[in-house]
Amino acid sequence: MRLINGLLVVAVAALVVGYLLGSRPQAATTTAPPQKASELSQIAPASEAPETSAGTRARFDERAFWDLVSQTRADAGSDTGRQSELLEERLSRLPARQIVDFQRIRRRLDEGAYTWDLWGAAYVIEDGCSDDCFRDFRSYLISLGRDTYEAALRDPDSLAPVVQDAEEGDWENADEVAPDAYASATGHDFPVDDTDVSGDPRGEPWDDEAVEALVERYPGLAARFR
Repeated sequence: MRLINGLLVVAVAALVVGYLLGSRPQAATTTAPPQKASELSQIAPASEAPETSAGTRARFDERAFWDLVSQTRADAGSDTGRQSELLEERLSRLPARQIVDFQRIRRRLDEGAYTWDLWGAAYVIEDGCSDDCFRDFRSYLISLGRDTYEAALRDPDSLAPVVQDAEEGDWENADEVAPDAYASATGHDFPVDDTDVSGDPRGEPWDDEAVEALVERYPGLAARFR
């Protein structure tokens, strides 16, 4: 009888322990629940990430400007009109942003040459030079290349062995070609102001009635063109 009672006690104890063990909560899992298809569709693959600035084209700087001027001058055989045609043709192959850069550099160079000293030089070469004539002369001066341009800024009389008069040098056809090149490349109007330089030139004005004084100011040019 005691044996039976002991076995019953052990059995009951086993049942109680089993019940307690089975009722413990399971440890929380760290695995996140699966995402819905709609949420996955909003995650773009790495290949579709926006392009960084490293992939953009380089800007057109002043060195590139003068290289293009020099190349077209040589390829045109120093023919100013032909050089302008080549410039427009080659600019139209560039990205629109670089065509704009080209024109901005050219505008800055044109403004740099807008001085009384250089107007006086053009006046001596042509024995008179209007506003329009001086604008053409500055364009022609830029077309001659960097060395000639920079030397003329320092000393306009340095042009004496290099420059030609308006007819021989074809000043009038040293055109601003960037706007037309831009239109050809994009089909749109040029987005940069391309109006003529205005206002008074920099430097000391000269008197166009005191021609002798002007001639003395540019002895090299006077000796060649007068």
